[in-house]
Amino acid sequence: MACLTWFTKKYTPYVGGSGIPQVIASINLPHSSYKTKLVEFSQTIWKIPLTFLAMLIGASVGREGPSVQVGAAVMLVWGNYCRKHNLAFRGLSTNELLATGAAGGLAAAFNAPLAGVIFAIEELGRGVMLRWERRVLMGVLAAGFILVAIQGNSPYFPRYQGATSVSYLYLWLAICGVVCGILGGIFGRLLAKGLAGLSPEKWRGWVRQHPIYIALLLGLVLAALGSYTHGQTYGTGYEVVAHALEGQAIDPEIGILKLLATGATYWNGIAGGIFTPSLTTGAGIGAMLWDISGGMVDQRFLVILCMAAFLAGGTQSPVTASVVVMEMTGAQPVLIWILISSIIASIISRQFSPKPFYHFAAGRFRQQMQARQAEELRSKTE
Repeated sequence: MACLTWFTKKYTPYVGGSGIPQVIASINLPHSSYKTKLVEFSQTIWKIPLTFLAMLIGASVGREGPSVQVGAAVMLVWGNYCRKHNLAFRGLSTNELLATGAAGGLAAAFNAPLAGVIFAIEELGRGVMLRWERRVLMGVLAAGFILVAIQGNSPYFPRYQGATSVSYLYLWLAICGVVCGILGGIFGRLLAKGLAGLSPEKWRGWVRQHPIYIALLLGLVLAALGSYTHGQTYGTGYEVVAHALEGQAIDPEIGILKLLATGATYWNGIAGGIFTPSLTTGAGIGAMLWDISGGMVDQRFLVILCMAAFLAGGTQSPVTASVVVMEMTGAQPVLIWILISSIIASIISRQFSPKPFYHFAAGRFRQQMQARQAEELRSKTE
């Protein structure tokens, strides 16, 4: 972990974290030489091996955020090449190329073409004008459909076969939405503030000045959590979600512990997404609620509600969260219930983290680029 943190900060400072904030910041930056620095191909391509190594050592990361940033970088390079040689994309702006590649990356990562389109509209298009031409939407869908052609039309997780309705349905929708909204809001706030922001004021300077030591300590925390849970907090957490969706009993503590593991990983600044770990956290929360209820309802129903609701609470994008979970699990019959819980969670989350996490992080990247540009202009005038 310390080695990955050192390498990322020294050689690839713009590939740290999820990758989605970098794309959002690039879309929101004004047109200049710094607009595409955060998705520069030569640096962004490092996201692939660095994310792989993070998974290899047991960091709590997913591949969807990296897929978004890499997709944006690849589409931008390809689009600029085609426009330069009058081959294609002459009517598409830089922002539209970025959005197409980013959303296509998400669609391909999750085998979820529709989720890619919703993500582009709800998340990437928030706060900025983008023209959703047919070519943009077709490009996003094509990325997902190509993956379907290669790997087959099967959900990312085991297909949902649980209940489609339960007794006291709306009460359970509210409970899942409120609990996941509170925890998702806290999760987003933890990621946004970082370890330095959460530390006592007298320690903050030391924490910021010694990222390698902090990475070493947080790596030990991740190892301890992994040992305690027999490896269930490592990586994406795919097996935890798969077992929960199949109705198998899982440790009710795993949701909270996965939340802590993901936060500790993100604070290191290494490459890796939070989408899939968030779904694992949600699955663990659903299993915890089922355990507290004494098995009153189908565990799988609570698990799938909480998967989407926690993701919605963390990102404050309820439609994207609902459609992602629906496509990843083939849970079309319960989409309306998933959406209701996700909307509740998103509303509750804002009370703890007023600004969506991705956009909060994107604001920091945008400020960095603007500060660098202003410094360059000052040096030129002097």
